[in-house]
Amino acid sequence: MNKVLPMHPEHEKQTLNEIIKHRAEAKAELDSLNNIVSETKAAIEWLDKLLIQKMDTEEISRTANGNNAVSIVEETLPQVEDWETFYDYLSTTKDYSLLQKRVSSAAWREIIKLGESVPGVGEFTKRKISFRKLQPKL
Repeated sequence: MNKVLPMHPEHEKQTLNEIIKHRAEAKAELDSLNNIVSETKAAIEWLDKLLIQKMDTEEISRTANGNNAVSIVEETLPQVEDWETFYDYLSTTKDYSLLQKRVSSAAWREIIKLGESVPGVGEFTKRKISFRKLQPKL
């Protein structure tokens, strides 16, 4: 594990082929680690459901063993059931604090494509690397 080349100014002298090779190695390691993270998160989610189920059956909201304490915590969250009604409410009250502050890139691009603009919204160009593994030639 951790085969990834550490970031160091000396590496700036490498050839493009060397950098691409290291990028591929780093991506492979990240993919492997992300798989471990995903599997671990799924296991924790399943164990949490099992804990809630058992604790509900035993009618307790807190418990502990020698090393860990567990409690059921409830949080009420919003769930929009009628978007049209919700948007009417926002339009009437001007209470936009109910929304998360992020513009939908896809919707914005569609408006721009039609030759229109969105007042109050600028743009910037994000540069990134598109990286994919090539299939070996037969």
